[in-house]
Amino acid sequence: MQEIERFAKVLLRLSAVCNALGAALCPASVSAADWRPDKNIEVIVGTPPGGPLDGTARLVQNFLEQRNNGLPASVMNKPGGGHAIAMAYLNQRGADGHTIAMALPNLLTNRIIGTNPVTYTDVTPLALLSSEYIGMSVRTDSPIKTGKELLAKLRADPGSLTFAITSRASGNHIAAGMVLKAAGVDLKKVKFVSFKGAAETTIAVLGGHVGVVMATPTSAWKHVQAGKLRMLAVTAPKRLGGEIASVPTWKELGVNAVSANWRSVVGPKGLSAAQVRYWDQTLGAFAKSL
Repeated sequence: MQEIERFAKVLLRLSAVCNALGAALCPASVSAADWRPDKNIEVIVGTPPGGPLDGTARLVQNFLEQRNNGLPASVMNKPGGGHAIAMAYLNQRGADGHTIAMALPNLLTNRIIGTNPVTYTDVTPLALLSSEYIGMSVRTDSPIKTGKELLAKLRADPGSLTFAITSRASGNHIAAGMVLKAAGVDLKKVKFVSFKGAAETTIAVLGGHVGVVMATPTSAWKHVQAGKLRMLAVTAPKRLGGEIASVPTWKELGVNAVSANWRSVVGPKGLSAAQVRYWDQTLGAFAKSL
C-alpha cells in the first residue's frame, strides 16, 4: 500500500513538479511550446483490444490527432505479463517523447509480488486519467442471485467458484481479495484465473468457463443490459449513478470493502522537462474534454 500511496502522490503533484523543473532548468521565456511531437505518437496498451483500458487509449489517440493537426497517432497493444511486456516495450522505444503507455495498478504491484521488477520509478509518470469501482458479476442463469448468497457459498466452500481476473495483483484482483477477506472467506482456497484483459474475462464468464467475473461497470454493464450478466455488488462507498444505481454496494451488504481501479499514463524513463510539460498540458486538456 505504501507503493500505491507514493505513486498517487507523484501523479497528484506532477504539475507542480513540472513547473518547478522548468523554472530551475530553463530561461523564463521557455514555455510548453519548447517541444512538440513531429512524428507518429505511439500509445501502448498492455491488454488486448476491446477492453476498457484499450478503449481509453483509443480516446487518447483520437484526441492527440485532433490536437496535433492530424499528426498520426497509433495504439499498440502489447498484452502479457501483467503489463510487463508493455512497460519493457515502452522503455525500448527511448525517451524521444513520442511514446506513452497506459498503466494500471500492476505498475506497482508486479514488483511487490515478484513478477516483474519494473515500477513507477522506472518510467515517467504523466497523468492519472480516471478511477472506477469494480463490479462482481455472474451469468444470469447462475443459481447465485445476490452478493450475500455468493459469500455464503464461498464461506462454506472457498473453492466452489472460479473468479476471472485480468492478472495477478490487478485492480480487480485486489478488489475481489478485499471483499472476500472482509467477508471472512479463506482467500488461500479461492480459485482465480488470470486473463490478458477485461474483454477476455467477460468472454470466459459468458462462455461458462468461470463462475464470477470482476469488471468495471463500464465494461460489464452492456452485458447486464443484454440480459447475459447479473451484477451482484460494486466496491464503491455508495451506489453509483444512472442505471447502475440498482446494484448495491458491498458496504450495504455488511462487507466493509471499497476498492477502485485507476487508469494512468506514463512515458519512458528520462523524458525531458519540456516533454513532460507538453504531456502535462495535453493530457490535462484531454481529461477536461471527457
